[in-house]
Amino acid sequence: MSVSSSKTPCTSNDCKNVGILKCEGCSQTFCRIHVIEHRDFLSHQLDGVVLEHDTLQQMVMEQENKENNYHSLFKQIDKWEQDSIIKIQQTANEVRQEIETLIGSQREHISKELHDLAKQLRKAREDDDFIETDLRIWTDRLEKLKHEVH
Repeated sequence: MSVSSSKTPCTSNDCKNVGILKCEGCSQTFCRIHVIEHRDFLSHQLDGVVLEHDTLQQMVMEQENKENNYHSLFKQIDKWEQDSIIKIQQTANEVRQEIETLIGSQREHISKELHDLAKQLRKAREDDDFIETDLRIWTDRLEKLKHEVH
């Protein structure tokens, strides 16, 4: 029976030593010296991953701070919105009052004109003192007042 003793060499470049440990992650076999180097290499890679994690976490925290600033902006926008609504409502109320005043003035004007015209018509009838020209003037005044009403 022949006994074959196959020793696996270290997979590091130019190393002639026998590999004593196989890495489960990369499936390479290393000698005692290169196992330590390989672990140091993996440790440095882990440091890079941790650094990336910490950087990302810092970015998330900064984003949260920005979002807190956004809340302040949103509150300012809400206040501006409410102030604008109040101003619009005040302006609308003022315009309504002005329109009511104008309508009241127009109504008073038309009522006064109708009252004056009624007095003239009564007097003309009582005195039996009117001619075609007077009728045309009174009719024109009535037409003008009708247009003002509409």
